[in-house]
Amino acid sequence: MNTFVPFDTNLENGVLGALILTPEVYPKIRDFLSTDEVFHQKKSRMLWKKLKSMLDREEFIDLNTVTATLTDEDMNKGLNHIYVVDCTMSTGVSSSAPAYARKLYEKYLLRKVVEETQKIQDSAMDNSNETYDCVVSAHTLFSELIDLNPSKEKESIDSLLYDAVEDIQNKEINLIKTGYDSVDKFAGGLTRGEITIIGGRPGHGKTTMMVNLLASLIDNGHKVALFNRELPNVEVIKKLMCLESKKLSYSLIRQGIHSQESLNYVETVKELIKNKYNEDKFMMFDNIRDFAKTASEVKKFKPDVIMDDYIQLVAPDGKIPERRLQLEKLVNDYKWLSKQMKCAVILASQLNRAIESRYKNVRPQLSDLAESGAIEQVAENVFFVYYDYKINGEDGKGKNIITFVAKKVRYGETGESDMGYNGDKCKIYDNYDEFINSIKRKEMMDEKELPF
Repeated sequence: MNTFVPFDTNLENGVLGALILTPEVYPKIRDFLSTDEVFHQKKSRMLWKKLKSMLDREEFIDLNTVTATLTDEDMNKGLNHIYVVDCTMSTGVSSSAPAYARKLYEKYLLRKVVEETQKIQDSAMDNSNETYDCVVSAHTLFSELIDLNPSKEKESIDSLLYDAVEDIQNKEINLIKTGYDSVDKFAGGLTRGEITIIGGRPGHGKTTMMVNLLASLIDNGHKVALFNRELPNVEVIKKLMCLESKKLSYSLIRQGIHSQESLNYVETVKELIKNKYNEDKFMMFDNIRDFAKTASEVKKFKPDVIMDDYIQLVAPDGKIPERRLQLEKLVNDYKWLSKQMKCAVILASQLNRAIESRYKNVRPQLSDLAESGAIEQVAENVFFVYYDYKINGEDGKGKNIITFVAKKVRYGETGESDMGYNGDKCKIYDNYDEFINSIKRKEMMDEKELPF
């Protein structure tokens, strides 16, 4: 019987090449290379034995020192200089080596399954064997296969140290700056694999904050996927048009624009939006309600940042009766998705109505989050936006200030920042002074140049 043998030459070459070019990765992948049989090719096994010997003796490894160990016998068996160089050419970044090694080990396990299954089949076909003995033999063989799989829960100190050092070295890569100093100063920015919650009551600038973060992230070269559960996509585009243009305002757009001069300007803004928010950088969805479809779109687009403008509107899991537990599962699902896709996640959350019963003391607290326990526990960061003017209604400076509250920061500092706010322009400024300067710049413009 012809039997397909699972193996992957590229994986074998890639792992060996990684060990030659970045031998410090060895502690991280050692558990997956516990047997020579992990490598299917004979020349791969031969090279691995040489590398393992050098690594265990802590000898210096590079392309030259490895090729210097080759003998005439090695070369007669296919292990030559060309093959060693080919291995180094098959290697990606060192951070991929653990994933390569795991996949390589999985191929080895599949080969063992094929091999042992054939033994079980041969035993069952042998009429001289007792049925019970065949069953016991099968159970024993598969138990041994299960034991072969290295634990995913137990890691050596060497492996953990490798992870720690790599994380330190790649901190700037994993950290995504929002572009707002008033936001980034608390947590340093957004981190891939982590959840950030932005909470607020209706009308307190939560959606405007999300739109401004979106624009800033794209300005900084990041890919963003936005899932609109509350606003239609077209309304988000209108907000972006106001934000990105000098002359458009949200109230003006809602009233309608009719003069030809004004319409020409709108066309200019349209082209600006089309170029900046193209499909290579930005995708937006407003017709998705369940998480499975959300995850599917994320996996296709591979964004740096996922934004969800209202997590309480995601369709609940019907198998879970309690809403609090439904939301807990949703946030955990987002958590695992962020780790799998190596992206940051920003989730906008509604606050409980109970906040409004605290007369003129409505600064948000963690307990104000809808189903707060579920969100608070999973998220690394919990931020609030708070518009004091909406509550207290005092004229003057407060009208153009929105308070950004960092209430929970797992790896940073809590605190507050006053940010400039222009609701009609859908614009949030890093601080109040920046808002004032924008007003002065507008006053200095030649009004004849403005069609509105």
